[in-house]
This record gives sequence, structure tokens and C-alpha cells, in this order.
Amino acid sequence: MQFALFPMLHFAAPSFYAQVRRRLQECAVIVAEGVSGPSLQENAMSFANRYFPRGRQRGIVGQSDEATLPEGIPVIRPEVPPAEPALDLRGIPGLKQLAALAGVNLALVTSVHVISTALAIAGPRALCSKDLEIHDFAFTAREEQIADSRLSHMVMDDRDQKLLAELVRLHEQRCHEPITVGVVYGAAHMPAVSNGLMERYRYRPRNAEWMTAFTQG
Repeated sequence: MQFALFPMLHFAAPSFYAQVRRRLQECAVIVAEGVSGPSLQENAMSFANRYFPRGRQRGIVGQSDEATLPEGIPVIRPEVPPAEPALDLRGIPGLKQLAALAGVNLALVTSVHVISTALAIAGPRALCSKDLEIHDFAFTAREEQIADSRLSHMVMDDRDQKLLAELVRLHEQRCHEPITVGVVYGAAHMPAVSNGLMERYRYRPRNAEWMTAFTQG
């Protein structure tokens, strides 16, 4: 049994998602982020196109199941159901009242809409940020500060645990089968996956392959 990890960017060129989809066809099961149906990224890009109709995105689209996940392969989603709180903002300074008024998902909605608006205004270079780099361990003081922030822990830790618990379940049930499990999650979740699988079951990286997410042009 092996795991194929796909560290995802949620905004990229259609060709990137096509590459992921093609490679996922070799998997027996897929563990995917989010819930089924229209994605928040798709809705955010529609928002940007509606209010900033300049075509500055230059082909950048929001991640969607239709573009990424091949048909006929079982998909497991460890995410919380839509009716459950995905993030409790009441403990974050300055967001307590906002969370009470607008709901727990406000921060996530705001984040993707900010990114899509930046794409509409500045084009793909809005995605060219050092903050997109993901490492197993922090390389700089800024990376360490971001990773250790209270908001980061609240957003990431619980979701990492749910994802890793699902991969542990798959290992326990099917580790003797010669199958590949595709893990399609945001890149920020991958250190928890790789470190967790190594610590628990001595999984080791076998190979890696670069894929182009987008070009500035």
C-alpha cells in the first residue's frame, strides 16, 4: 500500500487540476478535502468575475471536484459536515462579536474572496508569495510565527487530526493490499500527513514530481 500526496493550491490554472485528475486515475481510493458540491473557491471566483470583469485572472480558476476528481473512484471526505462549525472564532481577539453575528465560517469565506479579488485586480502574480511555500519545519521566524499562531492552530490542528485519523483507518484496514491512496488536500496539511505516517507506520517518501500550477505570462 502506498499514499500519493497531492499538495493542492486552491486557485490555479485548469491544466494543473487536469494533471492531478490524470494521476488520480491510478488510485484505488481518494481522500479529499472539503465537502461535495460547489466549492468555496468556485463561488469566490464567480464573485470576482462579477465585480471585477477585467479578465486579469488570465485563466486562473478555483479548485473544483469536477476538474480534479476522476469519476468512478471512491472519495472519502474527513471534513466536518456543513451543518457543524468548521472553525470557532470566539477565541480570536477582535472576531468574537463578528463570529456571533455572521457565523463561524466567516473567516474562511473572507479569505478566499480576498484571494479571488486580488487575482482579478493584480493577475496571477497575486499568488506569487513566499507564504505559499510549505516546509516540514519552519525555515524563518515569520514561518514559525504563522505556524504557531492561535488562529493557525484553530484552523489546522483539528482538520489535520481528522485527516490523519482517516489515513490511519485506511492503513489498518487495507495495508496488505497493493493499492494507492490519493490524498488531495491543501498543501499546508501535508507536513502533518507525511510526519504522521512516518511516525506511526514508518512510511517513507519514494519519489516526488513537480507540477506547474500556473504561469505568470
